[in-house]
Amino acid sequence: MREFASGKLGLTITLDQENAVVFGFPDGSAFEVFKPTDSDHSFFEHPVPGIIVDNVFEARAELEAKGVEFIGDVHEGVEYSWGTAWSHFRAPDGHVYVLISRPEMHPAESPRPFDELRICLAVSDIDEAVRVYRDGLGMPIVDEWTHPEGQRGVLFGVLPAAIELFDEAQWDFVDDSETGERFGADHALRVEVRDADRVEALARRLEASGATRNGTLTTTPWDQQCLRMGTSETEQLTLFTLPEAERVVREQARARLPY
Repeated sequence: MREFASGKLGLTITLDQENAVVFGFPDGSAFEVFKPTDSDHSFFEHPVPGIIVDNVFEARAELEAKGVEFIGDVHEGVEYSWGTAWSHFRAPDGHVYVLISRPEMHPAESPRPFDELRICLAVSDIDEAVRVYRDGLGMPIVDEWTHPEGQRGVLFGVLPAAIELFDEAQWDFVDDSETGERFGADHALRVEVRDADRVEALARRLEASGATRNGTLTTTPWDQQCLRMGTSETEQLTLFTLPEAERVVREQARARLPY
């Protein structure tokens, strides 16, 4: 099963414990396989869905007050467990479920000192910009507002995301490699997709939302396939694919990020 999950499904092992192997996902969720040495889950008769909660003790008390019957006591994790606490219960469908709380960080990683990072962009036509980000890139709007004097803002939810810093020479190198010319901007958006077919599909979707192509799909000296696009707001938008080996490394790094 370990080989099936890692070799065939392509999942990444994030914890190899005494009685279990945990395959992590970038969003903090996981797929856990118990080894033959495990003796604590003999009541499992099928795959068990886990529901992530902030506090297992509080969530269990709330459900017990509503008549939900739990199996055994609350279990608390050790230093390198995937969860800090968990507790199983049986639902009316006859299946077992588990409440589980996560540590503030993935094992051996440092917690981040903030909850959310926001990157703010000033645009002259907010409705047109919304079409590009919402309809073109498919980003969900999580908040939008209009002040009494007419000032407007829109907040998009993005996960996963990253900040990339270039020195000036690297910035020019990227421009030269992707388009053969320099645009003089000091910031850009880069969107990673799985393969060239998805680059083309996303490019068409962006074009339908008002974006334009600034060239063709190009293979860079660092073996990424890139397509530079632009908006009427003069935002640089690059769609790119990673080489397979780099993509695997990047996915493993994402899996270790603080949840």
